[in-house]
Amino acid sequence: MKHTFLSFNPDHCTLDSTRIDIWQYPLKSLFPNAESLLNADELIRAKRYHFERHRRRFTIARATLRLILSRYINIPAQDIVFGENEYGKPTCLNQPKLQFNLSHSEELALLAIGQDYPLGIDLEFFADRPFEGIGNQMFSDAENQALQSSPRAIKPLAFFHIWAQKEALIKACGMGLSYPTKEFDVPALPSTNQIILDTKHKKTWQMVSFHPQVNCCAALCYDSNVKTIQYHCL
Repeated sequence: MKHTFLSFNPDHCTLDSTRIDIWQYPLKSLFPNAESLLNADELIRAKRYHFERHRRRFTIARATLRLILSRYINIPAQDIVFGENEYGKPTCLNQPKLQFNLSHSEELALLAIGQDYPLGIDLEFFADRPFEGIGNQMFSDAENQALQSSPRAIKPLAFFHIWAQKEALIKACGMGLSYPTKEFDVPALPSTNQIILDTKHKKTWQMVSFHPQVNCCAALCYDSNVKTIQYHCL
């Protein structure tokens, strides 16, 4: 698998079924006219957030999503029309071959873009959680054993590493938490590229894990036909 790190260049915004582009961008500052790019439904969703920081993060995440996708499909950002599958996974009705997935946490967002083959990406910042309680509900037996045996100092890393990979796979499948997450295994600690068995669909996925910042875990789940991953930072 080839990984390339690039700064922003509009010439990189082309769809390729053998390549996935990951875009990393901050959510700290609301840029001018961001809200004007959102449709009525997105504006309603933004207003539902009680705290200003959550409204800001959602607005920037969605507006920047539209701006980046507009580069790939060559239409104005505000004209992009989103749909969703029966489980709520977003799709782009303007370009059905486009595959994309967005994840954001705290002040950071990750957007994965490809063509033809489904993909899923997830980002998780470390936080204080009842790790083993959640693990008993959501993780496989092997994952829980690995989590419980992890030294206390690295337990947050193990938990969020597992969680990011689980989320990436169920998002790639397009099923979200409707997928029985206990029925497949992912590594408990960071490792090289992994092949993950999707037991429900009898399919194997590629999984790559990475750390956009020192205090978070991220994972990309994708089809084996993808040969190159490019990483862009805004």
